[in-house]
Amino acid sequence: MGSLLRAKDFRSHGVKIHYTVEGSGQPVILIHGLASSAAINWRMPGIVARLAKDYQVVALDCRGHGRSDKPKQDQAYGRAMVQDVAALMDHLRLKNAHIVGYSMGGMIRSLVLIRGRNPHL
Repeated sequence: MGSLLRAKDFRSHGVKIHYTVEGSGQPVILIHGLASSAAINWRMPGIVARLAKDYQVVALDCRGHGRSDKPKQDQAYGRAMVQDVAALMDHLRLKNAHIVGYSMGGMIRSLVLIRGRNPHL
């Protein structure tokens, strides 16, 4: 089964967030590490290609990274990075997804799981 790469952007709290979707099946969201991008942490090592054989793989560039906007204000980060993942799930109409994070992405993942989709936490 072939997998079609779709690269797109959406806006989360006024910030453009870049993401890709590849494959089909249960969704898996990949969140990269600090000073990196989805391409570097997930695509180049072949992780996206491998997962896309069995899953719908959603890989985002966190705000301040990769092809996403890079706000200059400190308050544009932190909690907003967690909210971006929930906003991406809403944008893609995903009720549930496996979420995988590396380094900074692991911290964001943990907060997404703790806070759920409540943007006020």
